[in-house]
Amino acid sequence: MAGEAASRPERTAYLCAAAAVFAYVVLCAVLVPAIHDEAMVFFYFVETKDFLPFHGGWDAGNHVLCTGLGWLAWKVFGFHLWALRLPSVLAFILYAAYAWRWGLLLRTPPVRYALWAALLGMPFLLDFFSLFRGYGLSMAFWSMALYHLAAWLEKPRTRTLLAVLGASACATFSGLSLLTLWAAVLAVLLVSLWAAPVPGKHRALHLFLWFLLGLAPWTFAAAWLQELAAHGSLYYGLRNGVLSGTVPSLLKAMFGDAGTPARWPVLLVLLAATWAAWRAFRKPSPDLAAQALLLCTGLLWADVLGRYVLHAWNGTLFPEDRTALQWVPLYVLMAALALDRWAARWRPARWFALLLLAFPLRTAATANLYRTSYWPGEAVPRSIFQAADSLQRSAPRLLTVGSYRMEQGVWAFGMRQYGLRLNPADVANYPDGGQDLLLLEPARAAPPPEYHPVAQAPGGHLALYARNHPLEGTLLIDTLVSAESSTNEFMELWHPAVEPLRGRRFLVQLDLAVPRGQGIMTGSLAVEINADTTAKYYSDVIVPFLRDPAQGDSLHTVRLVPQVPADANRVVIYFWNAHHQRFGFSGRMRVHAVRP
Repeated sequence: MAGEAASRPERTAYLCAAAAVFAYVVLCAVLVPAIHDEAMVFFYFVETKDFLPFHGGWDAGNHVLCTGLGWLAWKVFGFHLWALRLPSVLAFILYAAYAWRWGLLLRTPPVRYALWAALLGMPFLLDFFSLFRGYGLSMAFWSMALYHLAAWLEKPRTRTLLAVLGASACATFSGLSLLTLWAAVLAVLLVSLWAAPVPGKHRALHLFLWFLLGLAPWTFAAAWLQELAAHGSLYYGLRNGVLSGTVPSLLKAMFGDAGTPARWPVLLVLLAATWAAWRAFRKPSPDLAAQALLLCTGLLWADVLGRYVLHAWNGTLFPEDRTALQWVPLYVLMAALALDRWAARWRPARWFALLLLAFPLRTAATANLYRTSYWPGEAVPRSIFQAADSLQRSAPRLLTVGSYRMEQGVWAFGMRQYGLRLNPADVANYPDGGQDLLLLEPARAAPPPEYHPVAQAPGGHLALYARNHPLEGTLLIDTLVSAESSTNEFMELWHPAVEPLRGRRFLVQLDLAVPRGQGIMTGSLAVEINADTTAKYYSDVIVPFLRDPAQGDSLHTVRLVPQVPADANRVVIYFWNAHHQRFGFSGRMRVHAVRP
């Protein structure tokens, strides 16, 4: 699809701008600590190799193409966070290449430059090109698919069709929220295949490719999505519609505290761009830019209306922030293409393109190399791990660590990443669980009075606290424990008589080894207290968090059993092998009664 020719200064300026943004993406991929979703996908899907649809665990966080590429990079380069993120980083190059091509469709220089700046400096989206998540890959392939779909409508060619089909599949298998847009793309292709004046043999070939590389993988992805829904894994979404829910959530993710009233200017621009698309549609022979405007407008409205149909049909949730990112390129392209046509008739209109600079300006204002814009509290820097390690070196046992649930995975990932022998975090009763160390987001909660600060993350989004007086205990039990390798669902470690335990707290220390070659069990180690009238206590940590491959797949942890209620009737610590994976262990268990 040919566009307007670019001058040499334009090419040079764009290349420099894209290179600068790419350098920032690379630095973020190397320096920004892991976030929760990255850590969980590594432990559940990459390390276990169970990431293929219908084969691994049921979790929508498994963006299968991104996970598979991350697994390949992990195998080639070893356990490095940058290796897992490498596919997303490289996807930015593809994204920037198609941002360039989209800009060439615009005839008005200020609008063209503003579009390039908006696409290259897109807030929120830019984060994902430096993370081990599928959204960056998804948007790169989606931009490619959209561009080649417009090229196909201009002039049907086999290679263009292959590009549309391949890019659409890659985009959706990097993020299943594009499934409805993929269906719309397939519908546009099918209609154009029947209407295109091509020889019969070419039509037959194109229909075969459409079925083999389009409808068949789409059906597979739809079946997988249905199974995820049946397993309760599609937990992310909204019920209050697109304008009241999706749009404000996107604005908040991209611009911080953008309030609900900001949705009305968004709607106004959408309606103006739709009017421009309608005028272009009424012309007998629309040019390339007009075709692209029609395509972006039609696909956006089709997906929005499709979401309402799905919600009315079976209660499908409306997309929220990152699951609606695919609408952002469509929206920005619509606005720029419509403005470009308006500027051709009224020259001053081109300066409205300056509004698109809100995107790169927001990115520049929030740029940093120590956390993401949307999940600041999940980024645990190396300095906090080092502070915890310093305290651990002088402690007689593993120090218990309390954290928010979204930081539990990144704590385990960081332990593995930096080769530290620390205790996996416990999320029970956060932030008042009583552990020796406490990982806390000051903006979320205040530390309990018996703690003092030890270390703080850059920017102050996270801090590590320690108890003024560490927990001390009296040894009650020191024994060997073991279980033959089996697929049993429950494997008890400690199930004592409850009467002597009431009113007391305990520390249970486990130092276990697992047989080599038995695979990676993704179940959990649970602490459970049942009582007659008081609330049930339950705390668990998944086994992958406990593993220490550097020491032969040993499991090391100290779990805190809180004060046992006076009406307790059961205290038990056990492994819960929910998926009946083969698992066995042997080693030592020590139980300490915590001194008052």
